[in-house]
Amino acid sequence: MPDTSILDRICELSRFDDDSAAALRSLHTHFAHTLDQCSVALVLVRGLPFGLCRLAGSIAPDGREHVPNTDPFGVAAELPLFDDAVANRLLADINPRRIQLTAAEQTLPFPQALFGATTLLGIPTVNNGEVAHWVIFGSANPEQFALVDLDKLLIEVNLAASLLVRPLSTRALRDESARQRQAIEGLADVQKQLLPDDPKILGLSYAIHWQPADTAAGDYYDMANLTHRAPADFQRDKHDVWVVTLADVSGHGAAAAMEAVQFDAIMRTYKGSEEAGPAGALTYANRHFFSRRIRHHFLTAVAVLYRPDIRRATYVSAGHPPILHRQGNAVIEHGAETQIPLGVLRDHEWVNHQFELALGDILVLYTDGIIEARNGRGEPFGTERLKSLVAAGPSDPRLLLVSLRTALFEYQGGEIGSDDQTLIVFRITA
Repeated sequence: MPDTSILDRICELSRFDDDSAAALRSLHTHFAHTLDQCSVALVLVRGLPFGLCRLAGSIAPDGREHVPNTDPFGVAAELPLFDDAVANRLLADINPRRIQLTAAEQTLPFPQALFGATTLLGIPTVNNGEVAHWVIFGSANPEQFALVDLDKLLIEVNLAASLLVRPLSTRALRDESARQRQAIEGLADVQKQLLPDDPKILGLSYAIHWQPADTAAGDYYDMANLTHRAPADFQRDKHDVWVVTLADVSGHGAAAAMEAVQFDAIMRTYKGSEEAGPAGALTYANRHFFSRRIRHHFLTAVAVLYRPDIRRATYVSAGHPPILHRQGNAVIEHGAETQIPLGVLRDHEWVNHQFELALGDILVLYTDGIIEARNGRGEPFGTERLKSLVAAGPSDPRLLLVSLRTALFEYQGGEIGSDDQTLIVFRITA
């Protein structure tokens, strides 16, 4: 072996950024400078009585890999278990040890797995306060380890192992994070499929901003054209009956998104009458929102049903921020009499409220991620700021939405807030 300093070899180990199979090869290369023509094995002892081990990887004296170190932690597959006299003697406690093998011992399974060594040197490795593995060196030369300083080698083996374990742990964490991210992205894709596909509604112009704080969101909205349920004499060529629902599950992320998906599934089974209005739908959803287990989320919601033939909006608010209703340059709030959120009381019954809408009126629905967005000083965006922007903004819903989003993004310092954010702007056009 070329003569290199121990510092050079440690620096080389510190650059390791490969998989677990390469880690044992790197360990073999590192110690080949001082323990030439030796085999190296990694054995797992975590959870086993003293004297027993599982073979996690082995490399012959000539550097050939016989058992790849692909499952060093023994979690993906059942590693070979050894419980013979040699393993019992070498791993009798947590102290490093060298042993000479008798002729009879050399025929036992454990030394045979270590390429018929006549002498073995075992060094425990410590991680997170426990000895989970040993590094075993084997040699056919009975005097190979006679002059080895066990304490010094214990320190060097543990240093080398820590340099290899760190990137392996980082890689495992990165791979697990990628798997979790993929799962959450799958959930987010399902959630996006449930959102309405820009339904065409005569007499209504609208624009929507929906932005999760994470990949998946606890904000939920739905819009539907209900003209097919209108009376026969309804003027279908002029305007449509429509309903919109906006909901916000407490918290955000995957768990909140799952609750939002469940809420959507429940709402799609509702077959109530128009007379029950939005309050009837939320009362129904709340009863089915409960399960046999305690829920850790509640859900605020606002729903509006509009009958353009009589210019009447029927709405219900379940713990949700008020509806902003712009008439001319004045902004009125509907929903100050808000009722409790869903998921609090199983048998609660919500009540409908009504207000009139005129041609050109604008409605703005939003979740609390908008008004609770904070600037660098920790100050909330606030309802009054939103009302002022709605009052002074353009009449076109798309332009108004752009102006609201621009102000919000500037205030919070980016396009994504600390909570899910939804803004829906409507304008009565017929």
